[in-house]
Amino acid sequence: MSRTAIVVRTANRPEILNRCLAAAVEGCDVARHAYWLVLDDSSAHNLSPTREVAKFWMGSGLRLAYVDQSVEAEIADGLPGANVRASFRHLVARSPSCRTEGGRNLGLIAGLSLSPDVLLFVDDDMVHRHEGNCFFHWCSNNTRSGSFIASPRKLGITDMSYLNRLNNLLNRDDWARFFSDTGISSDPDLWYSPNNPLWKNGNGSDPASLTLAEREVVSGQFIALGNNGAEWLPFPDEYNSDLNWSLLQSCCFATPLLKVGGVNVKHLPPRLGCPQAESILSEFIGTAIARALRRIKQKGEQSMNRLADRLPDFIGLELKQELFLFLNVERVIRSRVRTSGDGIHAGRTLLKVQRTLADVGERLSSLDSRQLATSWLDDFAARNRMLQELRRDEAVQTQIRRVLFGTSS
Repeated sequence: MSRTAIVVRTANRPEILNRCLAAAVEGCDVARHAYWLVLDDSSAHNLSPTREVAKFWMGSGLRLAYVDQSVEAEIADGLPGANVRASFRHLVARSPSCRTEGGRNLGLIAGLSLSPDVLLFVDDDMVHRHEGNCFFHWCSNNTRSGSFIASPRKLGITDMSYLNRLNNLLNRDDWARFFSDTGISSDPDLWYSPNNPLWKNGNGSDPASLTLAEREVVSGQFIALGNNGAEWLPFPDEYNSDLNWSLLQSCCFATPLLKVGGVNVKHLPPRLGCPQAESILSEFIGTAIARALRRIKQKGEQSMNRLADRLPDFIGLELKQELFLFLNVERVIRSRVRTSGDGIHAGRTLLKVQRTLADVGERLSSLDSRQLATSWLDDFAARNRMLQELRRDEAVQTQIRRVLFGTSS
């Protein structure tokens, strides 16, 4: 059996984390024998219940390492040399507006230290399904000669940007039923139902037949890295890094991006809330970067220098396309705000969304796409140097394994 490591990022959702782990290991020997890394970004009052979930699964026999800020600090403090410690802390740092990239880099660094044949990233709101075929088994038994990035078919909630989801709901006559004081689509009875307008319909394919197709794996919600001698890039800073990391990896190293049909995972988040302006802007720019990288990828493998030449112009074009969606959502919101009789709770939430989007609009007007692309790529190149130095340093790898699993090998 291949050596497998599975990274799960979680924050403030112990019940959802427990559901994720239970679904993954049920009837799956690959998941049961894997090394598990639970990366916990919970606030202080949720650390204890999340830690208890991790302890329960450790007690059930899983090789599971629970990593919160204290464990992360223990790893960093034991690394050899101030420069190495600074690089590690820089790569795994999480900003309040976009916590994704630091957590994914921590998972990448820690997961690769175990020298797995397959490294999986699983968000806590992903529920693995074993009927028909198992994605974990497909990854473990895969005989491809080179490295790859693969993703299963996702059921449940569609993978849409916040603006697309908002637009989808507001264009319905019954839009107000999805808005409340606490967020959007916050009724659990509706959220987990196929009657939810954001629910993805099945495509009718036979779950017993495995198919493999090239595709652009742009989300890190559930991905597998076939680790056959690849040089892996770090997740870049800000702007929805899990949207564009796999495209960067494919652009720079021609790593195949694979969709595995006949194996399923269900995306079951608890609700769609009302994000702050920083998060919306980050997603907006991240989507534009991902679409620009798609255009570049179509032209074949690129060096970093070639990428730097092309990316600013493509980002500029894609930001203009994204702006059309943004302006359309603003128009629909203004129309709905003027609608009478839609309910006080929905109206309050909509006004809150409108004020937030006005803030986003002001920030968009000051964006310089060329400066944005240049600074983003410069930071990414620096992060890449840091990651490769950490991976080549065996003392670093030994320290990570020792803290996580009490072993140096």
